[in-house]
Amino acid sequence: MSIFRLDAVEHGVIDSRYIQSVDITITNAGPDPFDVLIHGYNPYGVYYVSLTHVGVGATVVIPEVANHNLSFSLLLVTNINYSHSTVITVHAKNQRQLVAVFSNPNFSIIE
Repeated sequence: MSIFRLDAVEHGVIDSRYIQSVDITITNAGPDPFDVLIHGYNPYGVYYVSLTHVGVGATVVIPEVANHNLSFSLLLVTNINYSHSTVITVHAKNQRQLVAVFSNPNFSIIE
């Protein structure tokens, strides 16, 4: 499995005070289909859980994952043993306006 983690905290490099929700885009740029388990954590515990399938060459969009300007961590776990073919883009929004875009280099990645 490969694991991707993105953290946002108040006054941090990614400042959660300005992020009300995120859209998560996952693209499979590799030869194998995979599943992705997505967990969203905030100071009160798990606030979002989703399991999604991403076929070969497919792009899946998970819209409007709301964190309500709280500190949060997104944890994405795939069922493939490499990360190079998983392309993740997170569009951060505040009051439905785009405020930032994060991608693979912004994530901590464990293979």
